[in-house]
Amino acid sequence: MKDLIKIIFALLLYGGFAPLLGVMMASRRTWQRALFGLMIFMPTLQPGRFTLMIGSIEKYRGHTKGYEVSLIEVFAIALIIAVAQSPRDPSAPPRKGLPPGAWIYGLWTLVGLLSVANAWDGSLAWMAFSRFGKGLLIFVAAAMYLRDEKDLRAALSGLALSLVVQGWICMKMRYLEGYFQIKGWFEHQNPMSMWAYMTACVLFAAALHKEVKGRLLWLCLAAFGAAGLCVLLSVSRAALAAYAVGAAVVLVMGWLRGPGMRTAAFSVMGMIGAVLVMMFAMDSLNSRLKEVKESKEKNAEDLRPVLNRQCKAMLNDYPLLGIGWNNYGVANSRPRGAKYSAILEEWDAERGFAIIDELYWGNPLTESLYWLLLAENGWLGWLLFLLFEAITLGCALRAWLFYGKSLMGYVAFGILTALCICYLHGTVERILTQTKNLSHWLMLAGMVSGMEMNRRAAKKKLR
Repeated sequence: MKDLIKIIFALLLYGGFAPLLGVMMASRRTWQRALFGLMIFMPTLQPGRFTLMIGSIEKYRGHTKGYEVSLIEVFAIALIIAVAQSPRDPSAPPRKGLPPGAWIYGLWTLVGLLSVANAWDGSLAWMAFSRFGKGLLIFVAAAMYLRDEKDLRAALSGLALSLVVQGWICMKMRYLEGYFQIKGWFEHQNPMSMWAYMTACVLFAAALHKEVKGRLLWLCLAAFGAAGLCVLLSVSRAALAAYAVGAAVVLVMGWLRGPGMRTAAFSVMGMIGAVLVMMFAMDSLNSRLKEVKESKEKNAEDLRPVLNRQCKAMLNDYPLLGIGWNNYGVANSRPRGAKYSAILEEWDAERGFAIIDELYWGNPLTESLYWLLLAENGWLGWLLFLLFEAITLGCALRAWLFYGKSLMGYVAFGILTALCICYLHGTVERILTQTKNLSHWLMLAGMVSGMEMNRRAAKKKLR
């Protein structure tokens, strides 16, 4: 009965509320900006604040454990309708067709669904298709929304506020509640730290631009500092390195685009901040490094390569379409996945552990996004996913080159930096598949796709 009520509620949201809201906002550009600012802010909230799950399998660990309903997707539908019906600015060149990358993303989700033919549990594959397929709405909405600099500034405000709020939550959890590895309002500290450094790259690039002044400038700077705080309190070494590298790369862009007092001041502040960070974080980082060192001394081989070997074995058995989307958690565990569980059991046996079947009914998932995609979607799905990643990077690069020294160009470079780092980070973390990071990633990728639409329209007008 609860699921029936949820289904009715979801249909009302997607099929009733969203279109009605879109029609209401069609002639109100300010409302559209406020809605996208809210959308890009929402991943900082607790998942239960903007999502609900239908048909939930509580103990399953995978991409999703049910049919997910997200308010971000509902607002995306509303925004698509609003932008599509908005009066066109006669001074702006018309944009036609779907945003670059939309067709490839949609094709990737369809190929992922084809893996249901090999799936050990077909319902899990349909759950993944529902979740990732609806993500296309977020990507398209972000691309259609971004038409001019005022739209961009509204998005930046939403991003900055989200980081400031998360920074306060992390401070509260560390200094008032006494937690060590802080995860904020995220499912785990790793997705929070990845979300933080991605957002920080974009806002720091915006703060370097001379036309960002007053309240927005201070908000971007406060958010950039809050991102550093979130990363530090998460005690994630990879995220701290990503945050530092991202800031350094963006600073280099600032110097190349034309050094000024702001770029010089931020460079000095960055060096001072790096020293303070090392002083502040040394105890936590040393503790974490000691923990990792002890683990390596105790275990001759890390768990991650063992789980990747499970993925390789699945890929060898199902090379074209994979073992089934969202099915890795079933296939790598007993009782059904005894063949692939044996790989982990052999590793445990070599370390002197007793092999008891019941202990292998819920084996951990591989941490590598790309190995997971290979195992579940095969070579075809994996290649399409990489193609979508390449398209998003290409859109960001072309936007940076085309918009040059404008704010749009600076933000495009910030997103380019964030995407490059997080795609590399995907080799050791599967974070982009989780609800909040997936939505955040698709909004940033959609923004650069929108910039590419604007670039093509402007080029066509010049011709």
